[in-house]
Amino acid sequence: MRSIGIEIFYWLQNWSDDQPSAFSKARAIGFDAVEVSLIAGPDTPIAAMRAELDALGLGVFASMGLPRDKDITSPDESTRRAGIEYLKRCVETAAQLGSPILGGLPYVPWLYFPPERDLRPFRDRSAQAMREVAATASDNGVTICIELINRFETFIFNTVAEGLVYLKQIDQPAVRLQLDTYHMNMEEDDLPAAIRLAGAQLGHFHCADSNRKPPGGGHINWSAIKGALDAVQYSGPLVIECFPNPAAETGRTVNTWRPLVSDFDDEAARALSLLRQHVA
Repeated sequence: MRSIGIEIFYWLQNWSDDQPSAFSKARAIGFDAVEVSLIAGPDTPIAAMRAELDALGLGVFASMGLPRDKDITSPDESTRRAGIEYLKRCVETAAQLGSPILGGLPYVPWLYFPPERDLRPFRDRSAQAMREVAATASDNGVTICIELINRFETFIFNTVAEGLVYLKQIDQPAVRLQLDTYHMNMEEDDLPAAIRLAGAQLGHFHCADSNRKPPGGGHINWSAIKGALDAVQYSGPLVIECFPNPAAETGRTVNTWRPLVSDFDDEAARALSLLRQHVA
C-alpha cells in the first residue's frame, strides 16, 4: 500500500509556527509521514524536526516556496543566480532532513504574476535554472517535484501536458511532476487521464477534494484516482494538503473564507481512512 502523510500546516496558524509541535497529532491519528515546509529556506532548523520524526517513527517529505528576491524566472541575472544557489542549499537541507523529495514551488514565486504579455521567457529562464539545480539534487539523492497549481496561483504552467513540456526543457531525471487533485480539478478535463499522461514522471501526489476540503468533502472520484495511480505504477506517498482555517494566516493565504472542517483531528482521521480504503 502507498504510505499516507499530511501537510503539517493543516494544524498550524502561521507560516512561522513550530512545525514539529504538530507531529504528534499526525502520529496519533495514524499517518505514516508528514510533509514539512522549508519556510525559512535552507536555514530551517531541521535538527529539531529530525529528532521528533525519529521519536515518533514518522517519514518526512519536504516542500518549499521561492522568495521574490531569489526568483529564477527573473530577467535580472543576479536575482536568478541568487535563486539557483538558494535552491541548491534547499536541496541539501532536504537531504539532511531525510526527505527523498523537494516539492512545492521551487520553480517560481507563489502568487506572483509579471506584467509582461509574453510569459515564455519566464518559463525558459525557470527551466534553465532548474537544469543546473537538478545536478545538485541528483548528487544528494533528492528528486525535485514541481507542483502543478491552478491559474490563480501561478502562470508558469497549470496542466500535466504543460508540465511535461517544462520537464522536457529541463531534461534531467532528478526533476519530476507533483500533482494535486484540488488544482487538477480546476485545470484538467479528466483527472485520471491526466495522471495517466504524467505516467513515470509522477514523483509526488497531493490529495485534497474539489473544494480544498480533506478527501471525502467534495466530488472527486477517489476510486478513479486509485485506478489511474495503479495504471502508472505510482508507488510514492499520498499527502493530504488542506488549509482549512479561515482565521489563520495559512488559510487566509489561500483564500479560505469559511471553515472547511468542524473538527480538525476527526476530519483528518476520516480522510485518512478514506484514502487507506479507496486509494492507497
